[in-house]
Amino acid sequence: MTTTVSRSSNSVLVFKQQFHGTAVACAKKHPKQIKKENLAKRASKLAEFERTKPSPIVSQNTPFFGVLHTPASAYGSTNDTQHFLSQDDRQFLFEQTPRDFVEKSHLGAVEGVEEALKHEQSKVAALEKIVGLQNGNAKAVQLWNIQQTIDWFKKKDGDTGSPEVQAAILTVRIHNLHSHLQQHRKDKHNYKQLRTMVHKRAKILKYLKTKSLDRYHTCLNELGLQPRAVEGEITL
Repeated sequence: MTTTVSRSSNSVLVFKQQFHGTAVACAKKHPKQIKKENLAKRASKLAEFERTKPSPIVSQNTPFFGVLHTPASAYGSTNDTQHFLSQDDRQFLFEQTPRDFVEKSHLGAVEGVEEALKHEQSKVAALEKIVGLQNGNAKAVQLWNIQQTIDWFKKKDGDTGSPEVQAAILTVRIHNLHSHLQQHRKDKHNYKQLRTMVHKRAKILKYLKTKSLDRYHTCLNELGLQPRAVEGEITL
């Protein structure tokens, strides 16, 4: 029994000595060493902060981007048209106009209404191919995307100048140019243009934030952007 108590006492004594030695060592740590360690921790946190900073170029996917086309997806589109034709425009051109033409030209009386309409529909089919987005080039696709962007973000009919619309249009152009630069990495001129657009968008969003914090955050969410991607110093 005495031996057990003695061993226990010795263990406690050794622990106290180790604890005391550690405390003394910490207490004797030189201020320069403490400062060095603090600076190292701060640098580590800063590096981690920068590492996790969201891209100021590539947005997260949102429902808005689902209405846009790439040149590849536009090629498979059969319902979308170039030249900003609305649904009413298409109905007028492709449905109403052939009927009116047959009626007013009296072709129906000569060829028969069905035959005359069939003849006009062949012209309509050719016109649909000409104005179809699937036959448009990359510029036509971007113009179509910009029109969809205006329709999505506009506050009222004819709105092309609100901060939301301007920021969204720049975002579409940024994505388009970024995609181009991924394939043409030596294109320095367009790289400078990309940087200019990113900073211009940040300036517009900063202005929107001063007008309405709610509108600012709503716009960011719809564009798939985080505040850290557009606020403060932006490096590309």
